[in-house]
Amino acid sequence: MGVLPCADCPGIEHHLDLFPDGVYYLRRVYQGKRDGQFDDVGSWAASSDGRVVILSGGRGEPMQFAVRDANRLTQLDLQGRPIASKANHDIVRAGAFAPIEPRVAMRGMFRYMADAAVFEECLTRRKLLVMTQGDYLALERKYTSVRREPGEPVLATLEGRIVERAGMEGPLRPSLLILRFAGLWPGETCGARFATERLENTYWKLVRLQGEPVIVERNQRELHIILRAEGRRVAGSGGCNNLLGGYRLDDNRIAFEKFASTMMACLAGMEQEQRFLGALGETASWRVLGSHLELFDADGRLLARLEARHLK
Repeated sequence: MGVLPCADCPGIEHHLDLFPDGVYYLRRVYQGKRDGQFDDVGSWAASSDGRVVILSGGRGEPMQFAVRDANRLTQLDLQGRPIASKANHDIVRAGAFAPIEPRVAMRGMFRYMADAAVFEECLTRRKLLVMTQGDYLALERKYTSVRREPGEPVLATLEGRIVERAGMEGPLRPSLLILRFAGLWPGETCGARFATERLENTYWKLVRLQGEPVIVERNQRELHIILRAEGRRVAGSGGCNNLLGGYRLDDNRIAFEKFASTMMACLAGMEQEQRFLGALGETASWRVLGSHLELFDADGRLLARLEARHLK
């Protein structure tokens, strides 16, 4: 625990919990700020020489701390270098371990089977028992309507609190209290842990289109694109028809152009295919987040989200 410098407040209180399974909880409280408490969860790892601890979570760039001794960590800058300042950058071990109960926005794989619900959180890959309180029923009802078979995992987005509760056999274990259910995204997963995929020469499967989950019609191909670096060519599928075209790339700016498709007419999925083509036509920028590619229009609105698939 410790109070670290703040640019526009007296200081930022840090409460950091490091767990043996490589999971961390972090609470930051901006002193003197209304609604100034922010929680984060993620994974931590030590450098090969044990001198640096790196936190990789859901709030931007990883945080790094130098290990000074068994009871003290010192914050480093984003490049892992010491911070040239006379202000305090140390957090120290508390006398007793009293972990926080973080409240955070989460993504994870939800499944319900045999009267038990489990949520595998994407950042930590911890499997949390889901409590039947809060907004749980809204999630269960939606899950029942979209899952294709009992127990199938479906990606869920929600706001929740991780709490310690006794399980069926007595010992405390991490559980999830759902405060607000946001959505279910069939066909989407957490993606590969710690992976950062390349934009080009990667098979990108469409999983969200204009804020809605993508449904692959029976006997159709999944909607996808592959950006071939050689020749800047695009190949893919809209579900019914094959897609071909080109693209121009300038840093995080991208423009798809000269698109064409085969001329098949399918009984279902045509409207979704046309919306996919329309989204590609409006795309102005991109970013890769781990195993996911996000496409944005010129105003920064999210048009589509795609997930990397590794073909065997």
